[in-house]
Amino acid sequence: MTLTDTVLDYWSTIDGMEWWVRLIIGLSCSIIAGATVQSIAKGPVMKLISKSDNKYDDTIFDLATPLINVGVVLAGLWLTIMWVFESDSSNSMMFAKLIVIILVYMLARFAVQIVELFVPVIIENLNKRADMDLGGVESLIFSGMKIAIWIGAAMVIFAQLNIDITGILASATIISLVVGMALKETASNLVSGMMMVMDKPFEVGDKVTVMGVTGKVVDVGIMSTKIKTGQEHQVVIPNKSISGKEVINFAKGGPEDSPKRVNLRLNIGVGYDEEPAHIKQMLLDVVRECDYIIDNPAPTALFRDMLDSALLFRLNCWVRDYSDEWVARDWILTRVLERCIDEGIDIPYPHMQLKYDSASLVEKEAAKNAADEEKKSAEKERIKAEARVKEKAESTARMNARKEIRARIEELNTTLEEDASEDPEDPEGEVSQNRLDILAEIQELELQLDEGISDDDD
Repeated sequence: MTLTDTVLDYWSTIDGMEWWVRLIIGLSCSIIAGATVQSIAKGPVMKLISKSDNKYDDTIFDLATPLINVGVVLAGLWLTIMWVFESDSSNSMMFAKLIVIILVYMLARFAVQIVELFVPVIIENLNKRADMDLGGVESLIFSGMKIAIWIGAAMVIFAQLNIDITGILASATIISLVVGMALKETASNLVSGMMMVMDKPFEVGDKVTVMGVTGKVVDVGIMSTKIKTGQEHQVVIPNKSISGKEVINFAKGGPEDSPKRVNLRLNIGVGYDEEPAHIKQMLLDVVRECDYIIDNPAPTALFRDMLDSALLFRLNCWVRDYSDEWVARDWILTRVLERCIDEGIDIPYPHMQLKYDSASLVEKEAAKNAADEEKKSAEKERIKAEARVKEKAESTARMNARKEIRARIEELNTTLEEDASEDPEDPEGEVSQNRLDILAEIQELELQLDEGISDDDD
């Protein structure tokens, strides 16, 4: 007798036993098969996977192990039911459908876990390779894929339960149309937000002017963009409105090596008795002393116009960082006024001259007033001299403080680049606490640069 004949004899003997005996045998074989698969997975397969350099295969295997173990047991249980009970029996069909439903649920759950694992990684790679910022749509993509997976699983389960979903689909279509009409503006903002994420007209931290609002972008969401003004007001603008309007981005106007560079233009008026060459040279001397102004492009001073009572000159220069624009304007105008006073340059202003007949009383009063005015003028000059010294010291201190802040920011950015080159990503794919602390300090220093400097009232 061959081995095949022996096996067939044993099978005939088992197949002729009572149904409950066959059921116990089938269940026992299913459990044994599940335990065998689990031991193989924990042994040779795990060793083989642990040798791989891919950090995701371990995670995928851990997620798939429960599905494989339970799937083997459920498959054995399904075969047992089909063997023990008649194939057309209502009990066998009910148990078989229940097993299929459980398997479908577990497969859907496994698919959702895979989505949770790989969607952040895929979006991060897209951000790096395509220079995009898809962080705002990550939750949207994740939610959409989860909904699609569970809807697919529900349709399979309904089919197993012989539930006609035609009416459900028709109702869902009508409800979707109604909801779509009600959420027309929301959908428009959503699409506009996704387009902004891909087009990137601005990023978080950029200083922009949108719809008459000037401030720093603090958040770019799917539905709206939040801008913090210089008056500490947070303005929320729908993305639909932004997509159709002009956006001025101060942080990206300059070249690649100096993206935050901004042009500063000042109009200076002097009297008709002044020499244009003298005025232009004086303006250039002042602006070249300002540390906020860069040397390339070189500043220029041009004779712009001849007004009714003044010669108008245009001083044109470039500030290294737009956050320094207003302190640079203050520094330059202050020094120009000081040079005009020191060099006797006439600054025209509206005035009226009165002529009257002389009289002794009037002359005495005028002499007395002149004496008082001379005293007041001397006192005023003293106060002005003291204020000039004090203001110069404060301006110098402010300039030095901003230099120190910028030097610290450059030092922190260098540290970040060195850390990124040495350890581009930790095993968990998360940013280390040290990097988070450095980024927080950089943000705080940039806020200090912008503090109290606003052009909202200009």
